[in-house]
Amino acid sequence: MHRGKAWVLAGFGVLMFLLIGAFIRHSQSAEPHAPATVSRQRQSAITKQSSRKTQAASTPSQTAPSIAGSTVAQTSSSLAAFTFSAPTLQRSWSYMAYVPAGYDPHKRYPLVLMLHGMDGDDTNLVQLVDSKSLLDEAVNSTGHPAVVVFVDGDNSFYVDSPAEKMQTAIMQDLLPHLKQQFALLSQADAHAVGGVSMGGYGALRLVLAEPQQFRIAAALSPAVWQQVPEAAQSRMPAFLTHGQWDQARWDADQPANMLTADRLAGLKVYLASGQADTTVPFTDVTHFASQLQAVGVTPTTSWSATGTHGFNYWQQALPTAYQWLLQQLPRATTN
Repeated sequence: MHRGKAWVLAGFGVLMFLLIGAFIRHSQSAEPHAPATVSRQRQSAITKQSSRKTQAASTPSQTAPSIAGSTVAQTSSSLAAFTFSAPTLQRSWSYMAYVPAGYDPHKRYPLVLMLHGMDGDDTNLVQLVDSKSLLDEAVNSTGHPAVVVFVDGDNSFYVDSPAEKMQTAIMQDLLPHLKQQFALLSQADAHAVGGVSMGGYGALRLVLAEPQQFRIAAALSPAVWQQVPEAAQSRMPAFLTHGQWDQARWDADQPANMLTADRLAGLKVYLASGQADTTVPFTDVTHFASQLQAVGVTPTTSWSATGTHGFNYWQQALPTAYQWLLQQLPRATTN
């Protein structure tokens, strides 16, 4: 009886010893490995995340086409205001920009600069005339989308003068800025200039003064005066010397005096005016048309029997002018 109890107790002791040993071994083996397992999972996740970041960072530079300009793709056309710092003018400079529907920064687009008249600014041709709608219609009818920029030219006549170097600012400040902002074609026959009144003068003069950048001009009621009215002279600081009208400076900058052979190759000109214009006489505009023809440039003309000098007439004349401008320009191309 005692011997049986002894065996039972001994067996029970052995069993307890084995169970305690197993528990200790399990405790020693399980606890340290749990953090290691979590660490491997986290490390795996970090490695995958790092790999995705590396791929995302490297893929565009390796496989995606380069994008010109900072303007993003858009489905609908847009009209927006921009401001940038112009070193030549030593001030901030504003402009309005029309971007056509379907704009794709992977393509390159032609450029049109539109110039306002005296006492105006870059908003005139988009507020007093609905240029956005007119350009939408012109793009749809011609199939030639373009970026159209409305320039703020003060009363500069878009020339360099002691008052302000506007021509230099356009060439050295505005154009480089636009090439950073938008995806633009670079050749001269993809760049056009249009304008009304003073802006028409500016458009004609700019294509003649800068033939390496512009070859197409559309001028509506251009201020190509044979004799500048005294009432206008005081508002034309580009042609004043010590506050007095300087006829010699006006004559030197006249587009008609720039019709030299080196400036005429590839030149395309559109002229529009109204016979009822009493600000810039109709005969002054037709005289300039004759001067163009005399040097071998046949302008496209649009004469109105009732057109006057103002936005009522320009609202009617601009649709045809916009269509003509876009038709002269090349289509947008893929990089």
